[in-house]
Amino acid sequence: MNGRWGKIRRTRMRQWSLHYARYLIEDCEPERRVGETFDYFALEFWTTKRLKKYRQKKKTATAIAGYQYQVSAEVIYASKDSCVIDFGLLTVGRPDAIPSGCKEGDYVIGELRLNLPLAVRGVPDSIIEGMKYKWLVNKIDADLTPYISHPDNPKFFFRDESRIQFETVRSTASVNAHDYVLLCTELA
Repeated sequence: MNGRWGKIRRTRMRQWSLHYARYLIEDCEPERRVGETFDYFALEFWTTKRLKKYRQKKKTATAIAGYQYQVSAEVIYASKDSCVIDFGLLTVGRPDAIPSGCKEGDYVIGELRLNLPLAVRGVPDSIIEGMKYKWLVNKIDADLTPYISHPDNPKFFFRDESRIQFETVRSTASVNAHDYVLLCTELA
C-alpha cells in the first residue's frame, strides 16, 4: 500500500492467534474449522492497558502468554473514532488505546490481543484496503473459562481468570464457547 501513509510492510507466512467471538457467529459470520482458508476484511487490537509512546522506530510482535502479543508499532492513523497501528500487521483499535497526542508516524509499545471484528468505523478506505488478510486455520482453541457473577452486582458476569481453561477443537461448531482462538497462518 502506498499513498499518504507511505509503504506498509506486510508479513508473510507467520502464525497469529486471532480471537473469534461467538457473537460473530451469531451475527452471521460462519463457523470456522481447522484446515480452512478464509478472507477477512480487518484485524482489531484490544488492550487492557493503554499502549505507551516508544522512542525506537521499530516494528515487532512477540507472542506472550494468554494468546497475546508484546508489540512495538507505528501509528498509521489516529482520529477521534479509531486508530490504526502497524507492527507487521495493520490493526485497528479504539482511539484511547494509544497515548493522547499520538499522531501518524509516532511509535507505541505494549501488550495486546488480536480480534476478528464485526465492523470497523472511522478508518479511511485507503487504509482499510491494506487491512484485508487471507488466513489458513491451523488450530482452534475454545475458551471454556467460566463466567461468574460479580459480588456487588449479581446481574453482571465476568470471566473467572482463576479458572482459565481452553480445549482444542476441530471447529467452532464442536463446542459452544464465548470465544475461540484461531491459530492461523497469514497467506496474503
